[in-house]
Amino acid sequence: MNLNGQSSEIVTLDEKNSYQYKSYYKDGSLKSVIDFYAKKPYSSVETFEVKLEAYKIKHHGESKEFYENGQLKEIVVYERGKVVQFMKQYFEDGEELSVHTESLPEFQFIIEKQNVWLNNKIKETEEKYKIDLEGQGVILLEISKDGTIKTVKAKTAIESHKKYLIEIGEQIKVTKPAMKNGEPIGTRFAFRIAM
Repeated sequence: MNLNGQSSEIVTLDEKNSYQYKSYYKDGSLKSVIDFYAKKPYSSVETFEVKLEAYKIKHHGESKEFYENGQLKEIVVYERGKVVQFMKQYFEDGEELSVHTESLPEFQFIIEKQNVWLNNKIKETEEKYKIDLEGQGVILLEISKDGTIKTVKAKTAIESHKKYLIEIGEQIKVTKPAMKNGEPIGTRFAFRIAM
């Protein structure tokens, strides 16, 4: 709970028709802060949260999400819900997860079916090493502007699983690099995995 005993609240900002939504973890630390634009105040926090979940909120200003340890997870800057000025994402240890691009890199699998590809690779790895991978993890790729994968990193709570995730990550191929202003750009791309 926050100092007011609430798990979320909406406050009015100085700019006309600008508000801020704040949600909190159980220990009172910030979970998310969302600046938004609305012609009239919402009747309740619950009404706002329903609209937020349905992607019907006009973001305006900064939108931030935090990990439970207080580390910034993501920041996005909007202008009246129309223009994303920039976006940055971070791991819990503060390392930046991605670089903003206007188009994502493309891989040997359709991005919408990445989970199918990754699940198959997890099964293959479990059979190959006679192990049982469990928990959640992240495979982070650093991709150069020509599509070459420069580094493969893995994050997982179970340290011994890291090498297996890296091995899976090394099997990912980039077929088209990310683009920005019509030109190829180097970027980072993360795959979140539930094992």
